[in-house]
Amino acid sequence: MKTLLSATVILTLSGCASVMTSDQQTINVTSSNNKAVEVRVDDKIITTPGTVIVLRDGKNKVAHSTSGNCDKSTVIDKKVTPVFFGNLVIGGVLGSTTDASTGKMWDYSDVEVQCNPE
Repeated sequence: MKTLLSATVILTLSGCASVMTSDQQTINVTSSNNKAVEVRVDDKIITTPGTVIVLRDGKNKVAHSTSGNCDKSTVIDKKVTPVFFGNLVIGGVLGSTTDASTGKMWDYSDVEVQCNPE
């Protein structure tokens, strides 16, 4: 009985997304003209097409291009991860608050930097 009670308390107090998702996420970065473009995301520089690993912290992310014929800044969309909704059933307010405070309730989308055709 104590074990069941302990498990219930742990599940209730822990965020579902905080337990089920990684601290980091890999984002695919491409350019609309399929050319190699240097892009910076969270102080990491990559060349498109490529991937960048970002911290899943809930902060807004932006892809900054250094190419003259591409948009200088492209916002990386984020959406609530489906795992977060498990907290509404299992963890309630405490679990969802944990997910929100850690930033793990968010998934970042892949991003395409818009460039003029050459």
